[in-house]
Amino acid sequence: MSSGVKVLEECLTAYNDIKKNKKYVYVIFKIVDHNGKALSAISVDRTSCSTGQKDQDEQGKAYQEFLDYLRDTEEKRECCYALFDYGYTQENSTWKNSVIFFSWNPENAIIKQKMLYTASVKDFVAKLEGIGKTIQANSMDDVAESTVKAKCLKSSRAT
Repeated sequence: MSSGVKVLEECLTAYNDIKKNKKYVYVIFKIVDHNGKALSAISVDRTSCSTGQKDQDEQGKAYQEFLDYLRDTEEKRECCYALFDYGYTQENSTWKNSVIFFSWNPENAIIKQKMLYTASVKDFVAKLEGIGKTIQANSMDDVAESTVKAKCLKSSRAT
């Protein structure tokens, strides 16, 4: 089912900036009003600048900022999408980065928003070629760093 929500070009630019150019650690997307139509387009809501150095301290700070943002949206009963350039140490002690797509749809979100975000996610992800992992998150437990790292490690063993 398609929701008819348009993906703005700025979203694809931000995706390339995080995946290829390493310009951001994370990008947050929201469904917004566009061209006079209510809730008709996915737009970039927020970005986190990257220093170009990928270390655990930088990632830890960025991930905490990301979690704080999600906590705020949960309190406002809102949904969002996000990309996070997540780095982790694999079992063989090598560092690996993976761009993770998050569909943040908290349990307490307004029903109309939950439905719109759920109906729009498939078309949005299809436009983001080469996503490393996708996580459907409905609670802060789903986005806890330990949970995300475990999912990354599990999928890296399978490849």
